[in-house]
Amino acid sequence: MGVRDRTAENWKKVAAVINQFHSRPGFLLWRAHHIAASIFSDECGRLGITSPQYSALWAVKITPGIDQNGVSRLIGHDRFTTGLVLGNLTRRRLIVRERDAADRRRYSFRISPRGLALFRRAEKLTARGRTRLFAPFTARERKMFVALLTRFVVALNKDARAKIDEAALPKARPRSPRIR
Repeated sequence: MGVRDRTAENWKKVAAVINQFHSRPGFLLWRAHHIAASIFSDECGRLGITSPQYSALWAVKITPGIDQNGVSRLIGHDRFTTGLVLGNLTRRRLIVRERDAADRRRYSFRISPRGLALFRRAEKLTARGRTRLFAPFTARERKMFVALLTRFVVALNKDARAKIDEAALPKARPRSPRIR
């Protein structure tokens, strides 16, 4: 049964249970995350990729040469978990791990052709998952929902154990002046 197919009575019953037992914001956020993770798994599971792996592939794709700490800061995962994810992606040959020429203690990562192909397939499936996540909302509500979640995440990022760090984003390259 689709999201829009449920009867008003069913929604009232579910809402009553949620309001009675689970009206805490923390629970609702956890539950929303659980639902989003389930949809991601449903859409991308056949690719053998998890949401943290997809996030790490994205970070390595947009910032070739990034190190483990940079990936961690960019996607908001702790360094230990990021290390496990990057190790798995390396073993699967989806990313390439290389010693940094300037600092031999540091390893940098870049996406492999195989990883890029998987990432592109996953992008299409995650778009379908996003459509499913936004199904309960009108277009206006979607924009508002994303805006409110963004405000929440930005305002409280400092309170997270694993912060998203703007400094990990790729630096904008200065544009060369156009010659006319």
